[in-house]
Amino acid sequence: MMKKIVIIMSIIALFTLVLSVPVQARELERGNEKNSLNSSLLIKSPMRIDEKVCEYLKTVKENYEEEILESKTVQPFAAAPPLTYLQVYAVISSQHPTYEYFSENQLSSVEDHGGDEMYIVTIEIGYGHLRFAKMNGSLLNSVQSQPIDLDNDSIIDGWFYWWDASGYDSGDFTYQNTSSNYPWNTMSDFIHIK
Repeated sequence: MMKKIVIIMSIIALFTLVLSVPVQARELERGNEKNSLNSSLLIKSPMRIDEKVCEYLKTVKENYEEEILESKTVQPFAAAPPLTYLQVYAVISSQHPTYEYFSENQLSSVEDHGGDEMYIVTIEIGYGHLRFAKMNGSLLNSVQSQPIDLDNDSIIDGWFYWWDASGYDSGDFTYQNTSSNYPWNTMSDFIHIK
């Protein structure tokens, strides 16, 4: 009986994952349409990942896989990896038109941002499904996304998301997401933008 339940739940999770891929593709297309229409600040080429950060993210990914294999009590419901890492990654604005990248535990931007346009970039490794970003408590729209493939195996390991904070001169940015599958954890990060 228990084996049947696990099989049924695995099929449901796989079906949910398959259905979510076209939605993510449409979100990516919409983000690219907005990019080409509205902003000179949004990137036209891929976001860079510092080599040190890339190595750290690979370690996070590998450690999680090892923990799952060693636990023998956890069986993921789908092939999609859970959310294992999340960070506010960078900001760009009309007032400071080059990306300011943030370290993992940085609490505030160094540069003074604001102006007509401001975009805050988040990075996540694994798959989440309840993401939202806020600036001074107000929800922001995601305007662009970019997949991340850490080891060039043609499997998406995570995503960059661009959040539109245009019209804000400064404030507190918060970002949160919940994993799409086990352990269904919620992760968050914040930074003060000057």
